[in-house]
Amino acid sequence: MATTSPLSNPHISVPDKPNPAALVNPVQEELKLVEELLRSVAQVNYAFLADILEAIISAGGKRLRPTVLLLSARFYKYDIPHLVPVGAAIELLHTASLVHDDTIDDSLLRRGKPTLNSILSNGATVLTGDYLFAHAASLSTRSENIRAVRLFADSLVTIMDGELAQIASGRNPERARENYYARIYAKTASLFEAACRIGAVVGLAPEQGVERLGRYGRQMGMAFQVIDDILDFQSNTADLGKPVGNDLRHGTVTLPAMYFMDEARSDDERQLVRSVIEGKVDNDEQVNHAVKLIKESNALELAYRQARLFANEAKEALADFPNNENRQALEAIADFAVERDR
Repeated sequence: MATTSPLSNPHISVPDKPNPAALVNPVQEELKLVEELLRSVAQVNYAFLADILEAIISAGGKRLRPTVLLLSARFYKYDIPHLVPVGAAIELLHTASLVHDDTIDDSLLRRGKPTLNSILSNGATVLTGDYLFAHAASLSTRSENIRAVRLFADSLVTIMDGELAQIASGRNPERARENYYARIYAKTASLFEAACRIGAVVGLAPEQGVERLGRYGRQMGMAFQVIDDILDFQSNTADLGKPVGNDLRHGTVTLPAMYFMDEARSDDERQLVRSVIEGKVDNDEQVNHAVKLIKESNALELAYRQARLFANEAKEALADFPNNENRQALEAIADFAVERDR
């Protein structure tokens, strides 16, 4: 039986959708400084690249990663001159990883706009990603905190390892199933965790504070990526500039597909989805039917519930912090991670 979207299912108790503007209120002035630093990176001497870099950096979304970094630091010593550069570094690292992701996936659109690799050659695109990585690394050193730089470097290693793991397990339903959570941690949650830890470390937090904020970032990031995997199957995913079911078409097994494989109504339906994942079916009609089967099952609802569990665990990690505007903003971000529609 078809179910309603898990993002609007009346049988699931969820908080009201947070106001996105409220997520950054406590640090909005500092985020303007982060934005200025990011835009300075686009000021290159190569005319063919300057406008493109400006567009990539300008299209960066809500800056959640530097936001959680700054909010984490606000519980302790709020050293803006050292925090702003590393906040920009975290966002640049994220942006660079997206440039490389689009190149690997041969994606032509992101957020409805042309990707860099749809405009430049693969070589030029990779070099641009490397340029952003290099600037991110340089900015991270301006924290003047060796542990913060180490956390930044470790997060880069984790992200790259996750990309390699995804390639190694591509189009293999069983292997992808075994390491799904490790993969989404590497892809998304690790950078949110690093941002929170770095903010706490630069703020000279005690170790207990670093660990709790790191746990918040990790669990919130896990929720964020599970919702991304759900949105990949939603009808409004076209707003993201990708075809519906893009992951499935590329053989990437995500949580909704896993739940469907567990609870498919028939072996024929299960085999069709498996065949799409394994690349044995490239007929658009059959692929679209496989996507439709997953959307009309309860797989999206089950995945949503797991995302909500991660978000609740993120908020629980903040229980011992003062109930001030910093904590409230972090809690709102955890809710936003699961209630967003893009």
